[in-house]
Amino acid sequence: IDDNRRAWEAIRLRPRVLVDVTNVDCSTLVLGRKLAMPVLTAPCGFNGLAHPDGECAVARATAAAGTVQVVSTVATTSLEEVAAAAPGGSRWFQLYCYRDREVTRSLVQRADAAGYQALCVTVDVPFLGRREREVRTGFHLPPGVTLKNLEPYAVADMAAAERDSALRKYVNALWDPSLDWKAIDWLRSITKLPVVLKGILTGDDARLAAEHGAAGVIVSNHGGRQLDGS
Repeated sequence: IDDNRRAWEAIRLRPRVLVDVTNVDCSTLVLGRKLAMPVLTAPCGFNGLAHPDGECAVARATAAAGTVQVVSTVATTSLEEVAAAAPGGSRWFQLYCYRDREVTRSLVQRADAAGYQALCVTVDVPFLGRREREVRTGFHLPPGVTLKNLEPYAVADMAAAERDSALRKYVNALWDPSLDWKAIDWLRSITKLPVVLKGILTGDDARLAAEHGAAGVIVSNHGGRQLDGS
């Protein structure tokens, strides 16, 4: 996390003057779709912990701003409810791949049916990193807050774990640690949605992503919380 902060702090703005700024256009194209600005909302999980409207509030805000909401697999609102909250908005579905491929397949199909415009596959969590603060606090979801997208498959329960993070136990029990490039080929075979890979950190992997048909990559070290030192 400190490395991330230092990297941002090293960036300096160099404003140029005497340029006509009567009309300023920050719009850009992302996957062929025009956005008002080159800023997307990251797939942050558990939005319901911060606000009762959770991911639906983010959907309305992102639609009003004219950009893309990336909706997390571990949202506290279902992907269908998020889509209904802002029908005119642009959104991608961030996918964690489960050991049970049929759970993964169903999530992909639901995202497609609900009008999501891309799959954003997180590729840097074969196991959850040791987030020591979450272990110390015994992080878990309070009563009434669940992983809504996973309820149909009976894998939405993230029960509190004694002297451990409930999220860590959940992830390491259910997410697919065998995920490899063949899995990306499989995902592309079951959907026509463009596939974006989130968690790429090397040029070598970026080239492999292109070779396996990824529509784009997101360079991310998961906020510095996944692999210590990356």
